[in-house]
Formats: sequence, C-alpha cells, structure tokens
Amino acid sequence: MPSVLPFSLLESDSVAAVLAFGKLSVLEACSLLEGFVQRAEAPCERVSVLHGDRIPAERLAELAGVHKLAPLVSLLDGPSEVQGALADLMAEHLDEKSNVSLSGYELEESDYDDLVRGMLDGLRERGLRKVRLLRPKGNELLAEDVLARKALDVVAFPYHGGFALGPTVWVPDSVSMRRRGTQRPAPRPEIALSPRLARTLVNLAGMTQGQTVLDPFCGSGTVLVEAHKKSLRCLGLDVRASRVQEARENLRWSAAEGAGMGYDIRKGDARDLARLLRGTKVEGIVTEPLLLPSLDARPRTATAQAMVGEAAGVYNDALASMAESVRPPGRIVVVVPVVQTMDGDEVTLTLDGRSLGLHLFQPGPVGFEYPVRLSFESTRWIKRAVYVFEPRS
Repeated sequence: MPSVLPFSLLESDSVAAVLAFGKLSVLEACSLLEGFVQRAEAPCERVSVLHGDRIPAERLAELAGVHKLAPLVSLLDGPSEVQGALADLMAEHLDEKSNVSLSGYELEESDYDDLVRGMLDGLRERGLRKVRLLRPKGNELLAEDVLARKALDVVAFPYHGGFALGPTVWVPDSVSMRRRGTQRPAPRPEIALSPRLARTLVNLAGMTQGQTVLDPFCGSGTVLVEAHKKSLRCLGLDVRASRVQEARENLRWSAAEGAGMGYDIRKGDARDLARLLRGTKVEGIVTEPLLLPSLDARPRTATAQAMVGEAAGVYNDALASMAESVRPPGRIVVVVPVVQTMDGDEVTLTLDGRSLGLHLFQPGPVGFEYPVRLSFESTRWIKRAVYVFEPRS
C-alpha cells in the first residue's frame, strides 16, 4: 500500500482519482466506496473527483483501477499562483533538496507552465529555494516514478472553469502487479487480462475474505490469482485441459508466496455449472469468455457482427448457468469484446439478465450505462466492456 504522504490526508471530502480505465475505474470506486461517495464528477477523461463525507482512506487504498489519489487542496480561478493551503502542505513535507513535480491532466501547455511557476514561487516564499523540479515527458510523472524518484507530486486538471490541485498521497503497488503479470509460470501476455484490470474486476464483485469466487472461463488464471491475493477462495473452470494446467501452475505459484485461501481448478463447460458444482453456489463470479478468433487486422462490420453473433450463444447460455450458480446478493462480472471494424464501427454483444432474475448493478448516486467501456486500452482491434449483474432481491 505505497503512500507518498501521510495516509490520513486522504480522509477528505473531495478526492481526485487519476483513472486507469476511465468509466470502469469510476464504477469500481463507487462500488468499493458505496455509502461513502455522494457524488462523482468527471471534469476530464483522465480524472474523476469523488465527493463524500470523509471518505475512508483504507477503502480508497483497495482501488486497483486508479494510478493516483490526491485530496483536493486548492481550487484556482487562474493558473498564475499556487499558494495558500497547497504550498503550506507541501512545505511541511519537503526539505531543500526534495524532488517536486506537477502532473497536468488535459491542461494547455501555457496553463501547465503557469501552474508550475506558481507552485515554485509558493515554495520559494516558504524558504524552499533549492527543491528540484522534475519535468516529465508529457507533463505527467507516472505513479511508479513518483515512488522511484521520491517526489512530492501535485495532480492538476481543469475544474469548473478554473483549476483543481492536490498532492499525490497514494499510488498502487505497480511493481508487484507487473511481477504477477510477467513472472508467473504461465503468463499468456498475448491474451490475458492485466493484473490491474483483473483486480479491478474482482473488486467489482464486492466479495469479502473467505468467500468463493468462480471464473468459469478461467484461461491461465489471471482473475483467480488476483482473487487469491485478496484472500478469496478460488474456483476455476475451462474446457481446455492446457489452460486448466496453466491456471493450476499460476495458482500454485501464488500460494507459494504465502497469501490467499484455497483454490480448485477443473476442466468443465461454463454452460453446465449446476452439474459441475453439484448444486452448490458461489458468492461471486468474475470472467472474460472472449471466444473470438484472433485478428490480424480490423474486420469488416459484417464479419465482426457474424463473429460476435456466433459467440453470443455461448455468452447467453453461460450467463443463464451463472445466474443459477451465484448466491444472492453475489454479483456476476462479465467482460464482453468490442470489435473495431475497418468501416469505423464498433460491434459488441448485448447481455440481458432480466429473464434470469438479474438486474444491472448501479452503486451509489452515479448511473452507469452498460456495458461499461474501458478507456486507455493498448489493444488494437478488440477492446473490452464490462457488465455487472446482481440477483433481484
């Protein structure tokens, strides 16, 4: 749980979150902080502002779909000065040779330069004349560099016609996430979810320690490894014996590090869960079926529609099976593909759980349109969107 400044600073009424996955990250935040977040704003694509009554810092630290968390300290009408409370707070945690940075999100270059100048002027007025300014490429100091450079980083972005600023207090443990993605025995980087995205999806399931999560299309087990790290009991299924073996190797590797609960990986079809689970139910389901052929280029729209249409039958049959296998109020989190076509269209599939006794999860005050698209993905022709279902009460 890497914190850059005292963790207590996050006990704030307004916290800026630099998003890893756009709206999906906001959905995760509203899910984990349900009951605490009263309002969520989107002043720009990269940043969301969460408003609540003293949002608990320890709950914020569970978020996986964010790069940085910063309490809002200064709201400016113009970029020329960064003084007052923010400069005072920074001065408390700096010495003469400290590194400082200002990470600007969707700012004009001239505004960014003026904010940097104002920040430095504010620090100099407080006797800190030799602090080292880090000027990162793209005007953003990445989360891992904030830790590596031991920098006091300030998040800045357009806000209500002016600018909002706050010090970066917390960043996720990206080194550990990267290691889980690259050093496990069967990484499958060409098809697997990233550990960060997998942890975000697990968080959306809203489960507590010791409960059982099922991934009925487990592949090499990326979702289950992240669930295992959260001390959930893990059950995985896949129709391919080779993937079952890979998932077992990866879960064995995770368990060897001393964390997590038990796990069980079996060969089986997600459309036949009732028989495979022998009537038992699980507290949550998180999965990415995919089931599309690999693409070397963007397909025509008609081709993409045929691909998605063929996969839709498996998705819908599997969703029906999942609805019978989750114990209320457990959630079902399903990733669906979004195919980018050469005609400029996007083709995805629609999941409707109403006839199965499911409704779409809507946490807190924010209404989400499903499927919730991911932003900032590096994938080329097949992107991702997410459904979260709950059994009707």
